[in-house]
This record gives sequence, C-alpha cells and structure tokens, in this order.
Amino acid sequence: MRKQLIFVLCILALSVLLSCSFFDPRDPADPDPGGEIPWQQPYSPATVVINFESAMEGRSVAMTMACCDSSYMFIADGSDTTEFASSWNFSGWDYGVEQNTMMNIFNAAEGDTLPEDSLISVTMNTISSLPDPVAPVDSALIYRDYEIIAAGSEYCGWDNPAKGQVLFLMVEDDYGLWSMKRWYDNRSYPHIPEFYTWGVVKAAVR
Repeated sequence: MRKQLIFVLCILALSVLLSCSFFDPRDPADPDPGGEIPWQQPYSPATVVINFESAMEGRSVAMTMACCDSSYMFIADGSDTTEFASSWNFSGWDYGVEQNTMMNIFNAAEGDTLPEDSLISVTMNTISSLPDPVAPVDSALIYRDYEIIAAGSEYCGWDNPAKGQVLFLMVEDDYGLWSMKRWYDNRSYPHIPEFYTWGVVKAAVR
C-alpha cells in the first residue's frame, strides 16, 4: 500500500512539472526591467535600432550592449582609419572594446553641466533608397543615416553632432530575437570635415 502511495505521488508531481511547461524555452528578461528606459523585445532588426536609441539616450551600458551580439564588431570607415591612424586605434573593435568605450562616453556625458535630457541624443533615420528587408530570416542588412550628440565630447556636441551612415548586419538567434553583429561605419556623402563619424568620436575615448 505504501509503495502504491509513493507511486501515485510521483505521478502527480510529474504531471505538475509538465503542466507548468518546465522545459519550454522562455523569452529572455529585459536587460533592465526595473529601469525607466523603454525596451521592446527585438523580434525584428528595426526594433534593435529603436532599443539602441533608447539605451544610448538613457546612458545604460547594459542595455546598449544588449543590442549587440556577443560576436559584435565595429568596422570604422576606411577614410577615418587612414586620416587618424597616427592618433587613435580603430582595429580589433569587438564587444569588449565597445562596452568599455560606451562606459567612457557615458561617464564623460554625466560629468557635463547640461540638463539630463540633453546629455545624449541619437537619431537613426531610414533611407528610402535602401529599405529594410521585408521578411528577413537568420540575418539582415539594414541602413540608417545617423546623427549622434554626446555631451562631454569635443567631437560630437550640439554644435557639431556626429554624422554618418551605418550599415548594420543583424542576426537572429534561436528564439527569434535580433541583435547587431556588425556596425559598418561610413562618412556622410558629401563629407563635411567639421562633422565627424561616430567611429572617430568613439576612437578618441577608446
């Protein structure tokens, strides 16, 4: 009788586990669920860009890096790497380098005397001649014209925002969530020397 009771209890326990979908994959938690920075689960490449804008303006290193794949690489414009080769290092720009650079940029901005909502501004505009893919699978290339302002930087203040065009290589994981794998940075055309690219801005504080 006792063995039968133990068997029944085991069956009940197993049923509870299965009914709770214990082994089902779950959506990852937001990078900062307790914060005030807007965040959407990135089920499309375009959403990654929106999250990136919000994370940057909120000066959150964790949320900014949550937009990036672990194999992320920043590829600077070739003209920048040539012109500023003697001043700054653009090579080997991986996830770890990006994370440290973002920390430096946010720390510099927080030390500025501007109002909180004026410390970082990020605008990513779609390009009509280079539309986003309609139904991408696994990976996608998307383009944006950008304008970025970061207080505390002499290279992208309100009077001289960083300007350029970025080509994002986005990748999709097994849960259908997208992230940046590559940022290919390009100068605006025509290039205006007093407006630096985001790559130059970051290299100066790397």
